[in-house]
Amino acid sequence: MAYNFNVIEAFDADIKKHAFASEWLIPISLLQDSEPSPYPLDALPSGLGDAVREVLEFVQCPMALAACSAISALSLSAQHLANVKRAEGLASPVSLFTMAIAESGERKTSLDRHFTSAISGWEANQLELAKPEIQRYQVEHDSWLMQYDGLKQKIKETAKRQKPSDSLTKLLHQLKNDEPIALRVPRLIYGDATPEELSYALVKRWPSAGVLSSEAGIVFGSHGMSGDSAMRNMALLNVLWDGGTHTIDRRTSESYKVQDARLTMGLAVQSDTVRNFFNNSKGLARGTGFLARFLIAWPISTQGNRLFKEPPPAWPKLSVFSNRITQLLDRIPTLNDAGGINPITLNFSNDAKQAWIDFHNEVEVELKLGGEMADTKDVASKAADNVARLAGLFHLYEMQNEVEIRKELVDAAIVIVTWHLYEAKRFLNQIATPEHINNAIKLDAYILRNCRANKANTLQKNHLRPHLTN
Repeated sequence: MAYNFNVIEAFDADIKKHAFASEWLIPISLLQDSEPSPYPLDALPSGLGDAVREVLEFVQCPMALAACSAISALSLSAQHLANVKRAEGLASPVSLFTMAIAESGERKTSLDRHFTSAISGWEANQLELAKPEIQRYQVEHDSWLMQYDGLKQKIKETAKRQKPSDSLTKLLHQLKNDEPIALRVPRLIYGDATPEELSYALVKRWPSAGVLSSEAGIVFGSHGMSGDSAMRNMALLNVLWDGGTHTIDRRTSESYKVQDARLTMGLAVQSDTVRNFFNNSKGLARGTGFLARFLIAWPISTQGNRLFKEPPPAWPKLSVFSNRITQLLDRIPTLNDAGGINPITLNFSNDAKQAWIDFHNEVEVELKLGGEMADTKDVASKAADNVARLAGLFHLYEMQNEVEIRKELVDAAIVIVTWHLYEAKRFLNQIATPEHINNAIKLDAYILRNCRANKANTLQKNHLRPHLTN
C-alpha cells in the first residue's frame, strides 16, 4: 500500500506548528475511544491473580496478555471435568477461546511456557507411565497385522483356484473385530495444527486439547482457512467450542465423527493479520459467529519499557497455580464408548443465576439500534455464555466439591468478560475503519515515535518514503 504524501506534508506542518520547548503535547487520537481500560486483574481468583502478578513482574508484558495465558491454561486443564448449566436445556462446556491482538515480540511464548509448565510436565509423565502398555500394544498389533495380511493372502490364493472361501472370509471378519486397540495417551497442547489434524487427534488420541499459539496459524495462517475450506473449518471450530458433534467425511481415507470432545484456544496474532483474514473471509469470520466466541484483548505494547531483570530464585505463587493445574489434570476422565468424555454438570446458586440473568438482559438491551453494542452484536450475544464458562472455571480452580457456582464467581466473571467485550468493540471498530484512515493512524504513530526518539520537532518526508511504502 502507498501512503498519500500530501498527508505526510500536513503532519509535518502540524508538528512544526506545535513545536514545543521541553515536552510534547498529548496528541489527539484519530480514532475515538481507542485507548483500552486497565485489565481488571483483581477480579481473578486470588491464586490465579497472584500467579499472573508474579509472572508479570519478571516478563513485563501487557497485563491482559498474561491473564489470557493463565486463563487458557486453566481452561485446558479443567475443561474435561464439567459443563455449566445456565438454564433448563442450556448447558455448555467450560472451554474458552481467547485472542490477544499483539505485535511480534510481546512474549506470548514465554508466558505460555510459565503457565503451561505443569501441563507439559503432566503430559510427559503420562507418556512415561504408558510406555510398557504402548510397547505391548505395538507387539500385539504387529502380530495381528501379520495374521490379517496372511489370511487375506490365503483368500486371494483360494479365489485364484476358484475354490470356496466362505470360511476364510468369516475368519477375516472375526480377526478384524479382534484388532488390538491402541492405548490413548493424553496429549493436550498443540501449536499450529490444521483444524482437520486437530479434530482427528481429538478422536484418535485424546478428547481434550488446546491450541496455544503465538502465531495463530490454525486460524490465520493455515491453508485450510482460505478459499472453500474456510467455511468448513470455521464450522468445525464453532462446533468444538459448543461441545457438539461434527462428522468429517473423507473420500480416500477413514471418515470419523468428533463428539464429546473439548477444545481450548489461546491465540496471539498481529492486527494486520486479523484485518487481512477478515477481508479474505468475505464476512464469514463474523457471519458464522466464529469471532464471536473469542474473548478478545488488544493491549498496549510494553516494548521499549522492559528493562532487564534477573529471574526470581523461586516462583511461590506460580508454583501454587501449577500444583492446582496438576490436581485438575489428575482427575482423568473415564471415556465413553465413543471415546469422548462424560463431564459433570455445574449449576448456579439462586443468587448467582440471578446475577447471570441480569447481565444477560443488560447486554441484550444494548443490542438494539442505537445501543452500545449494536455494532458488535455477534460478540455481545456470546458474552453471557462466556460468563458462565469462566465462572465454572473459577469454581473448579477453587477446588469446590459442590456443583453450585457461587455468586461471587459469577460477579468476577462478569467483570472480566465485560472488559473483553469492550476490547472486542474497540478492536472491531478499528477493523471496520477505512484503510486510508488506518494508514494515517500508522503514519501519525511513526512520526511521533521518531520525533520523540530523536528529540526533534520535524521529520523530512524523504525519510518517510522508504519506511512507509510497502
